[in-house]
Amino acid sequence: MNQSFYNGIAGTKSHQSGIDIWGNNIANVNTVGYKANTPEFSTIFSQALVDGGGATSDEIGFGSQLHSTAIDMSQGTVQQSDNPLDLAIQGDGWFGVSGMNNRQFFTRSGLFSTNAEGYITDGQGNFLLGTSANNIGTMVDPEDPNKQIAVLNESVTSVNLSSPEAQGKLQLPARMYYPPEPSTVAEFKANLPVDYLPGQRYNVRAGLIAPDGTKHTLTVTFTKSAQQPALGSAWEYRAYIDDEAAPYSEVTGTLEFDEQGGLRTVPATFTIDNYGQPVEVTLGTSRYDGLVSIAGADIATSANADGFPEGYLNGYRIDQEANIVASFNNGRLSAIGKVAVFHFQNDQGLEKAGSNIYMSSPNSGAPTFFTDEEGNTVLGAQVINNALENSNVDLTTALTELIVMQKAFDANAKSITTSDQMIQKAINMKK
Repeated sequence: MNQSFYNGIAGTKSHQSGIDIWGNNIANVNTVGYKANTPEFSTIFSQALVDGGGATSDEIGFGSQLHSTAIDMSQGTVQQSDNPLDLAIQGDGWFGVSGMNNRQFFTRSGLFSTNAEGYITDGQGNFLLGTSANNIGTMVDPEDPNKQIAVLNESVTSVNLSSPEAQGKLQLPARMYYPPEPSTVAEFKANLPVDYLPGQRYNVRAGLIAPDGTKHTLTVTFTKSAQQPALGSAWEYRAYIDDEAAPYSEVTGTLEFDEQGGLRTVPATFTIDNYGQPVEVTLGTSRYDGLVSIAGADIATSANADGFPEGYLNGYRIDQEANIVASFNNGRLSAIGKVAVFHFQNDQGLEKAGSNIYMSSPNSGAPTFFTDEEGNTVLGAQVINNALENSNVDLTTALTELIVMQKAFDANAKSITTSDQMIQKAINMKK
């Protein structure tokens, strides 16, 4: 009878824990990034009733207890959002956030925004961790000399994560300036008309960017020469910057084409001064890859030059490799940082610090990064921008388990009452 008391008490305690765990899962069914918990039970002690001679034995338990709470690491559904800083991890991994006293936590919730200082934070004010590209400086604001503005010092396409312990806070400037990139090369392609008479002109133009960011026009005028060779054709060219009558700079020369219409002398190049920046102009590097003069050929005229005007920040996005990419109104893009995705040898060893936030422990091991065979850091998962991972709680399963736990709790409570009644009857019989 005493044993039935102990079994009943242990059962009520165990199933009360189960009720709490499944009830908490249900309460967090709409919590972003929440991972469901599953209670796991074990027996306390066992007593042998019949010795089977070493081969078998009959045992009776002394109740159960909550042994551990497992984390369900299955993927939650991914839902699109309107916030460009919302992130979802498709696959294995955790975001890292830094709280008070630089204490590090880990979460699957990608519900992020920026605070007043431009740092990326979660809903509790914890700072998102990652690696900065260190390519942002400051300068006097071109639009307001009394203020400072962030300036992009170097454009990069991707950022490589530093070591896990070196991850820091990620800051996004609200305003950022992209300095102009002056033009250094220009390339022209065209089919100069074979049927033009001497003196007739053919123009091609390309836009150039000066070192101060201003836009200018490079025009190359081709004039069919008065003196033509016996085979092929000859053209004179004049290249000038901006005004035809009073150009900033100009270059002249002569081109000859053979009887097939290809350039006789290659490469055909020259250099022109674009307001202090030399620009190398290419008219052809082989007989047919630049200017030609071929009768009846359908060859489109093209003029290309590098360089970009100055620009200002349009906004941010985060690509699948977790690079934070800044876009500018001059059409340029640059990565300025990378969001870290941490991994653990044993995810089940993480200690819960909130509904969707965890801490590392000796059982989980230290946070690490995945690397490829060459030692380069890889995410090991896909990061989805403008999206959130929903809770992975299956509401049907959670409600069913809650009912099972409640019924088991009631049965154990009833066993305590029954044991008490049996003891009372035994006492009365002795009297």
